Amino acid sequence: MIKKLNELVLPMQRRIEVLFYLMVAFALLGPSVGIAITPDFKLTFFRVAFLLLAGVLIIRLVTHKKIETSDLHPVRWYFAFFGFWFVYSIISLTWVADMKMGIRYTVFLGMMLPLALSFPYFIKTEKVYWRILKILFGVFAVIAIYPVFESITTIHLPSSRHFEDVGNVSVTSFFRNQNDLATAMTILIPFLITALYILNIKIKYKVIVYGVLVFALFSLFATGSRSNTSFVLPLILLTTIASVPFTVKRKQITLKNIGISIVLTGLAIVLVSGISMVALSETAKQRINEKIGSTGDFIDDVRNAASNQDENYENKSGKSATERTELIFSGFEFLQKSHYMGVGAGNTEAWMETKGFRVVNIHNWWMEILVNYGVIVFVLYMALYLWMIWRLWKIASHKSNQVVSQALRFGALATFISLIGFFIGGMTPSTAIHYTPMWCLYGIGLAVIVLGEKQLKQKENLSAVKNA
Repeated sequence: MIKKLNELVLPMQRRIEVLFYLMVAFALLGPSVGIAITPDFKLTFFRVAFLLLAGVLIIRLVTHKKIETSDLHPVRWYFAFFGFWFVYSIISLTWVADMKMGIRYTVFLGMMLPLALSFPYFIKTEKVYWRILKILFGVFAVIAIYPVFESITTIHLPSSRHFEDVGNVSVTSFFRNQNDLATAMTILIPFLITALYILNIKIKYKVIVYGVLVFALFSLFATGSRSNTSFVLPLILLTTIASVPFTVKRKQITLKNIGISIVLTGLAIVLVSGISMVALSETAKQRINEKIGSTGDFIDDVRNAASNQDENYENKSGKSATERTELIFSGFEFLQKSHYMGVGAGNTEAWMETKGFRVVNIHNWWMEILVNYGVIVFVLYMALYLWMIWRLWKIASHKSNQVVSQALRFGALATFISLIGFFIGGMTPSTAIHYTPMWCLYGIGLAVIVLGEKQLKQKENLSAVKNA
């Protein structure tokens, strides 16, 4: 009888896991993979997979009267905070200026929070962990490679704001705009770089990873994103280099390996330049060079806008710097007027419209949380974010596979670097409430903490028994 029950339960569990994998893959591919129901609504495959998975879990809860959560104890405060955040979002609807915006934003929050939490819930073994990493790698590889085709043909996907703009040389891949794609690449790049020297995988797989890294770098530069190219990329590279002595065994840090790293870096630069020469039009090259080359002017424009030194000052890098600075200062003004409780779910844009701004999205994830939800939610979010970074570093800094497995050390280090990069990268997308790469990154971090700290605890218990 028990054997028959197990035979029924195991296939069901596998089906649920498959739904989880599909949900994650479709989440990253976004609106490009779906069916348009109305001009204003698209039934994405992510939403279908999300609702199916939620329905199955609810049925299981009703049938079995419980859901196994004992493995989630290390991340219980994240579950608690996310629950509080969602409830706060619902309560904030009582004081929002625009109810439609508030409900829409709360619905997005209600989907993204479970997306992040689904990672530690479903990734209970290293086998599942490896499987989801392979799926993420495959999906991100498609996202990173498509811009080459997009640059040559100027064929944009339905999710792009340039979809019907025939001949537009901008690259957006599966995202709405260039900044979203650029931020996705700076989230991906740390995983590709660390995989090359942390993971003990076959050479042919390292060649594949390296190839995707080259395409990711091309996609990043092709976007012309100043923030991600001039600030986030150097930050993650410096963080990676600084972490090497603490995450790699001393005997592996040899002149030979350093030389190989330098050669591979130089080769990547040559390959990215070669792809750019072939794939990018002269118009695209000129636009990218002008945008990235104006980074210094952008900083000057931000500094002037922030200090209001010269009312007759003429922006040297376009309107973006002034607009973003004004959005941030207005955000602080709205926060004060809301008595630091926040203007309510998704209502930053509604308040910005009263100022008559051309752009109303605040373009800063940290300010988005602060202005929408107030000081309490923001402080808790940042505290847990920093705590995650610290815990991931503790896992990554164990150099021995006998303490923490190689796969988990890789995941911890890559996520650690990506989360640090996102401090600046999060200031690029117009909004991050439905920016799935960020939520998936958060989820991977939680899953690595659960599995990694479990291994550390087992090692400590084993050492205690031996010393007893």
